[in-house]
Parts: sequence; C-alpha cells; structure tokens
Amino acid sequence: MPAQLPIFLDIDVSTPDENGFPTSIAWSLPDGQLKSVFIIPDDEWDPWDNADPDVDLQHLFDHGVSGPDVIRELNEDLDGQTVYVDGLDEDELLLEKLFDTYQQSLGFEIATAQQLITKHNLDTILDLRHVTAREYQLDMESIEDKVRAFIFLVNDSPELL
Repeated sequence: MPAQLPIFLDIDVSTPDENGFPTSIAWSLPDGQLKSVFIIPDDEWDPWDNADPDVDLQHLFDHGVSGPDVIRELNEDLDGQTVYVDGLDEDELLLEKLFDTYQQSLGFEIATAQQLITKHNLDTILDLRHVTAREYQLDMESIEDKVRAFIFLVNDSPELL
C-alpha cells in the first residue's frame, strides 16, 4: 500500500428516521489500518424510543465506548485531515449529532468520495466499490467492510485519484 491513503469513514445508525443516533463508527488511517467502535447511546438521544428492533441496545451499553472517548479518538486520529464518506447515508449529520451532544468540534473535514474520485459520478464510484467488495469477499452491510472496500479500491486503482 502507498505510504498515505485517503481516509474513509462510515457510521451505523439506530434507525433511518431523523431521531436516529450513531451506534457504531469505522474509520481508516492514512496507512490503511482500520478502527471501529460501538458507541454508548447518550440519554439525550432517547435510545429506547429511537432504535430499530434489530439494534441491540444492551450490546452498545455493554461493549460501547462513551461519546467523549469516541470524539477524542477520532480527533486524535484524523486531526486536520479530509475524511471521505460514501455520500449515501447521513454520516455527516450523525457526526454532528455525536459532536454537538458533547459540545465538541470536529477536528477534521468531511467530504464525499466523489470529491476524491472526481473522474466518475457517485453511481460509478459505488459500483466500483461493490466490484472491489466482491473481489475481496467483503460484506457491504458492515461499516468496516464498506471502509475496507474503499481502501482496497484506491489502493488497487490509484489512477482513480
């Protein structure tokens, strides 16, 4: 892998409606390493009322990381960097919800993958990511694998950048 790869991020949400909250987050580092954590829901998010039945809230409380700790780690890892999201989900809004809940500021910029891979439209970029995911046998329901697919895509096809 090249010394510096673009950084990617994806977030799972409790429910797709406007009251949804972040339940887990995965992000890459410039060397291609991947980090992911479950997020302990804040009381302000009314987790018992704003989660789909398939979200295991007890698992988040038992195995999650507190919002302030997630924010600290994200800001330390991504400080001053541009971080790319797929542009499909509400990743930026979910980050804002997380950071605003704890009165913190993002220490990094958010951009869409299309702002990184400017030679293609979003549909083509997502198709390329899916092809890469199939080649590497990744699960596109997993936020970690969505991030991995982007890492493999830009590593395998540097001409896209």
